[in-house]
Amino acid sequence: MTSTAVEPLFVEPAAVFEMPAQADVLRLAHRGLNWSLVLLAGRYLLSMASTALLARLLSPTDYGLLGMVAAVTALAQASSDFGLSWATVQRAQLSRNQIDALLVINVAFGLFLMVVCVLSAPYIAAFYHRPELTKIMIAASTALLLSAVAVQPTALMRRQMKLKELSLCSLWALFISGIVAIVLARLGFGYWALVVQLILQQAITTALSFPMSGYFPRLPRNFLNVGSLVTFGGYSAAYGIVNYFARNLDNVLVGKFWGATALGFYSRAYFLMTLPGMVAMGVFAGVLIPAMASLRREPVRMEAVYVRALRLITVLGCASAVGLASAAPELVDLVYGPKWRAVVPILLWLSAASILQPLQNTGQWLYIVAERGRGMFVMGVIVAISATIAFAIGIPSGPVGVARAYAIANTIIAYPVLLMAHRACGLNIKRTLVESAPLLLCALIMGSVVWLIGLGATAAGVGLLGRLSLKLVAGAAVYALCLRQLARPTYSEILAHISL
Repeated sequence: MTSTAVEPLFVEPAAVFEMPAQADVLRLAHRGLNWSLVLLAGRYLLSMASTALLARLLSPTDYGLLGMVAAVTALAQASSDFGLSWATVQRAQLSRNQIDALLVINVAFGLFLMVVCVLSAPYIAAFYHRPELTKIMIAASTALLLSAVAVQPTALMRRQMKLKELSLCSLWALFISGIVAIVLARLGFGYWALVVQLILQQAITTALSFPMSGYFPRLPRNFLNVGSLVTFGGYSAAYGIVNYFARNLDNVLVGKFWGATALGFYSRAYFLMTLPGMVAMGVFAGVLIPAMASLRREPVRMEAVYVRALRLITVLGCASAVGLASAAPELVDLVYGPKWRAVVPILLWLSAASILQPLQNTGQWLYIVAERGRGMFVMGVIVAISATIAFAIGIPSGPVGVARAYAIANTIIAYPVLLMAHRACGLNIKRTLVESAPLLLCALIMGSVVWLIGLGATAAGVGLLGRLSLKLVAGAAVYALCLRQLARPTYSEILAHISL
């Protein structure tokens, strides 16, 4: 009689969602980068188009009310994934059971945050002396649970560098929610159009993330072997919380001391300021972090991936901030309309604050790749303290004073924060400075020329569209010329992407 091996009833499918093989990293990174650029353009155009239409249908107070709620829910949003998204992305080995366990933790924490927001809604309304905030807060809190449900499938797409699928999720969600919000605003629903847009965008993203990622959850067998992931996630969540104060305390203070209308102006300036950098950083994070995590044992190749991404981030993020400041009067009139001109001086200072922010924000990526959660948290504390001091100094002067103080503080803190992150990941900051300095110089030259052209065009009586067109054409031409003369490798790389 021959013995027959009995197979176990259940075999753990180890590493079902494996990281890309090192040989495939550069190919996937290049493909992902192309899709990231598509997402960058698509999200920017859709966001600007929907904002332009909604700003003409809604009032600054409508945006201010949502801003009051967003200032609170952003705290919960910053920690809603409990830091487990990046834990999934950067971990070298990850089993199916671990993913299922992390999803349960995410959903439980998201439900907890939603309940906290619902219970705190009456107190938030009393804080701002706006009774309508209670219902807005309760409705908006559902987005927190939806966001928590989507954490793991979205993280798995990043882990496997499925940027095409991730891009389609974001674009469809943004497009459909924008259309619905415009219709509701047209029908007279006021600020509820913005609330529905917030919830619907997250709901669509969540619904699409599962089929796009190929991950369909099941109940985990146990919660073993997730301790280190939760520890890293805890530090990441703590970083998200302190980063919230650095990003949103200004909205709370402006809303409290200067009212909903002032916050409406400030929030719209903040939206325009953050849009280029936020979109650029979001799409590049999906390429850079998994690529660098896959190459941790090859530091030379890992640094090469970082430097290449850094150049494009500087071109897209930093140059966009300078261009935004140079064309602020025309852009505000075109996107929002004449009733929003109080946004212009706020936008000028916030744009100055965001010039170095794309570079500074890559520090978080370096800590994630190095699995240095504690160091990332310390970095967040330093940034939060500097921002809090700046806001306290600026708030007596109103929204413009807050923006001005933030610009100064953010410029001072940028280099120390980036230095700390480079040391944590073992990268040489001198190379980062050498690569980024010429690109920053090109952006500043472009901004100066565009500003002077705008002054001349205004004095000559050129109309709004004429001035904006002149600035855009001149800015693109001057920037391209500067890149060709001062940063030829980056110029050639951009041409190669354009020709694809």
